[in-house]
Amino acid sequence: MSLLSTERNRAGTFPLPFKPLRIIRGGKERSYVVGAMFTAAYSDKAERLAASCDRLGLPYMIYEVPTVHQSVSARGSDDLSYTKPNIIRRLLAECNKPVLYLDVDCEIMSEPTLIDDFARTGCDFAIYNWCADEHTDCFIPVALSPGENQPPVRNRFYRFEGSVDLFSKRQMVCNGLVQFYGNSIAGRALLSRWHRTIAAFPGCTDDGALAFTFNNLTRLSWLSWVLKVRWLPKSYARIAWWIYAKPVINHADLPSKSTRTAIKDPRGRKQYYGSLMEHRTPTALFPRDCIIDTEQSMLYRLVEGQLVSIGPANQTFWR
Repeated sequence: MSLLSTERNRAGTFPLPFKPLRIIRGGKERSYVVGAMFTAAYSDKAERLAASCDRLGLPYMIYEVPTVHQSVSARGSDDLSYTKPNIIRRLLAECNKPVLYLDVDCEIMSEPTLIDDFARTGCDFAIYNWCADEHTDCFIPVALSPGENQPPVRNRFYRFEGSVDLFSKRQMVCNGLVQFYGNSIAGRALLSRWHRTIAAFPGCTDDGALAFTFNNLTRLSWLSWVLKVRWLPKSYARIAWWIYAKPVINHADLPSKSTRTAIKDPRGRKQYYGSLMEHRTPTALFPRDCIIDTEQSMLYRLVEGQLVSIGPANQTFWR
């Protein structure tokens, strides 16, 4: 039995059929297609994403769906037809080429040349991996007054919020807002296994389920040997808290904090394995106790409620 047949048997009817309410499509012929899904409440985001693809001549196919699965949003439904892996697998089948999947509230700001390279070299899977990035420091806005008797200003001053100071190229902690899948047996098999993880652990997030799936690909699995993986730079999955990263693909809003916990597997498998990671103390881009003035590119400390300059940031910022 072939590897493809084996995966089909394990996945049952995957991908599950669904009927989009409508499809927004356009762009020029390329080696891959940009894909996304959205509900009616996100119609304006879908149009913005489509416009950004049109501006760059990128082909796109964006499904309007009646709901999303609860792994995508806590307000979603339990209909497994609307998981991310099911949507991406449908895109691979319809377009018959690699898929760059984006959350619909993303926008493509400049030519994503790296994706052409992924398609050309036969990459099966690419995503942003916190554990494989040198700098992960995140900053969030804080409303502060720029001067005496001046009202607080929003989205100008930022403070350190957190980071992932674990390093591993064998383990993955991911952001699922941008993902690349090759139209390959390995790419499709990873989607099938990710979908099964979501089905097996109701209430899990799609990011957590994908990390669980990837991090439990043991050396006994054929997929761990053949899957060609690349890690996206943060500029290709740029979230608003990375004010120092010039965006190629941008998520202009800060994500809402999830209250859902990691997957608890009765078989003892973990979402990630600390024994395969090493703790590191990276050189901070900016002192973590500073306040960053993104308008003036200056660094401050907050002393008794007042901003005290500690010098220039020597950095361009994107808000």
